[in-house]
Amino acid sequence: MTNIQKYLENIREQVDGELDRLLPSGKVAPLRLHEAMRYSVFAGGKRFRPALCIASCEALGGTAQAALLPAVAIEALHTYTLIHDDLPAMDDDDTRRGKPSSHKAFDEGTAILAGDALLTVAFAWLGKMGNARLVQELAEATGSKGTIGGQQDDLDAKGTTISQEQVLSIHLQKTAALFRVSCRMGAIVAKASEKDIDQLGLFGEYLGVAFQLLDDVCDEDIVTMNVFTKEDVELLAQKYEQLSYEALEQISGDMSQLKALAQYTYASFKL
Repeated sequence: MTNIQKYLENIREQVDGELDRLLPSGKVAPLRLHEAMRYSVFAGGKRFRPALCIASCEALGGTAQAALLPAVAIEALHTYTLIHDDLPAMDDDDTRRGKPSSHKAFDEGTAILAGDALLTVAFAWLGKMGNARLVQELAEATGSKGTIGGQQDDLDAKGTTISQEQVLSIHLQKTAALFRVSCRMGAIVAKASEKDIDQLGLFGEYLGVAFQLLDDVCDEDIVTMNVFTKEDVELLAQKYEQLSYEALEQISGDMSQLKALAQYTYASFKL
């Protein structure tokens, strides 16, 4: 196991422990709802977005503990997006991470409510930080101009051929927005300068776009591959990869761990 793998595993253990502590037990009423929330949260995620949050905080002089609550809030919200993405009215996926999707393991109504509950509990946890900016950052990143808006554009694109610019816009709103805010929130907790917060946000954004492009190639995503060749996507992902490294170079602090996270992510795709 490499150092970066050990780092990610350590963060996953911390995040899972905190999620287990904060989420209501499946034995607490309403039982089925809480069971569904836990089912999806503990379905085997890598906790990469929390890792970006924590690593960003550490890179700018903060501690992992200081960023842990924002990190688990991000993971709860991310899980909500996955539950809703899988619904028959959205992407209509029956499996997630090799297991039945929430609406298959439970039912569609329970899945919707489990997603709603995870979305709202994320902001309840952030509210405990006493920092309204964290709440605002996450809300803006995931609202109608962020992941939810991106999902709407993705829905509208089904069965049509859209432009390359529109594909990239969807990726910016859906995947990259959550990567970006993960980095920004970590920097905010570390009390970083506005310049460093913005630069770390750019790093997360570029990483998120490259991540989604590479993922689309591996999954042979219809929307993306209708307008890009595999070679086009690979070249574009390489461009965003380089931009992500350049963004880190503009930040004061030790960016080695964040660069290692990015390199590990890019290398994990087998094209």
